[in-house]
Amino acid sequence: MARAIRMPWRAVRTTTPVAAATVFALSTTGCGLLGLGSGGDPDPSPSPTPVSAGPVFEEALTALEEAPAIQLQGQFSDPEDTSDVVNTSLTVTDAGAALGTFQAGTDDEASYFEADGKLFVKADDDYWLTHDVFNPDSDAYSDNWVRITHEQFGLDPGGVLTPAGLAESLRLLAPGDDAEVVEEKLDGVVVYRVELSGGTVWITSEAPHQLVRMQVEELAPAEGEGVSSRIDASFAEVDTATVEQLYDDLITYAEDELGSARDARLEVAWAEELGGDCQTGGACTMIGTIEETSGASEGSILVRMDGYFNNDELGEKTCNKSGTLEAGGTVELSCSIDYALAPSADPVTYTISFEALLSTRALSGDAREELVAAIKEQREATLSGDAGEEAAEEGEDS
Repeated sequence: MARAIRMPWRAVRTTTPVAAATVFALSTTGCGLLGLGSGGDPDPSPSPTPVSAGPVFEEALTALEEAPAIQLQGQFSDPEDTSDVVNTSLTVTDAGAALGTFQAGTDDEASYFEADGKLFVKADDDYWLTHDVFNPDSDAYSDNWVRITHEQFGLDPGGVLTPAGLAESLRLLAPGDDAEVVEEKLDGVVVYRVELSGGTVWITSEAPHQLVRMQVEELAPAEGEGVSSRIDASFAEVDTATVEQLYDDLITYAEDELGSARDARLEVAWAEELGGDCQTGGACTMIGTIEETSGASEGSILVRMDGYFNNDELGEKTCNKSGTLEAGGTVELSCSIDYALAPSADPVTYTISFEALLSTRALSGDAREELVAAIKEQREATLSGDAGEEAAEEGEDS
């Protein structure tokens, strides 16, 4: 029997920076944004020679947006509810491909990746039992990749955490014109601390200035609607080998493991009792109607009906049919088998029992091939340096 699971749905928000936003105080020896200490010197002080925060901050953001990929390690949560904190380590490329691991209240490490705007999670039963989506195939989630929304996960790696996307989001929180840096030690290294309008960043004091850590109350997309996250994370250098391995892994997942991937973005159920009949000669058809039950106003999901026909003498035959189910709608699926009974002068009547299993699928076969092609294109663009240029051009056009 499938388990009922609870997944925290987070509303999509449009976040506009407010000049009067409260800046939380960060203690270098106490708790930080999500309960992490900054690791800095207990006695931070202004730089011996006053240094304006604006130019240092902008230089660090310029270096960030030009990077082919970034690697982050830290925590994220819903900006309005920090009771569900997720520890994560992830790498995000300039093309929006992401690969990471996380722990959220379980001992086992779970994985997630994003490619071409599609987000997948692979986690154990303990994770899914704490989330609020019920589907007939929920008990198969722990054995497969499961497609979810950014709102369900609480983080939008490919939209907010790309090098260019993160730089633009941080610019919305830029320090004031008169702000100066504070010099302190982070992991034994002298850095500049820069207070933002909604958080804090730490930047190398030596040129070229680069971001080494951020604590942001609400990190949101620079433009339009999207998922906001409260985040506390440190940056690590990413070499070419790491980027190549990321894309190799994504291609392997897409080619070899997404054929059975499930989909938790919407809830589905049988709308009515299963129907079907058999004709003289052994041709049998099964008909099922599926409805979307989560109350969502948009989106679609691929559903699959696996039919089983059985007779003790004739044996079992199977068929399956897939279809697209729109939010708030229904879809009828049917599939057929044929026992191919030979004509007889002395007809025999057989009783055929039938049943069907309802499940979800993250991608159709064609969609999976398209995803593989998209990942390969992203790989080429990232390694050649074209992805960052394309992102910059899109920013200028918008």
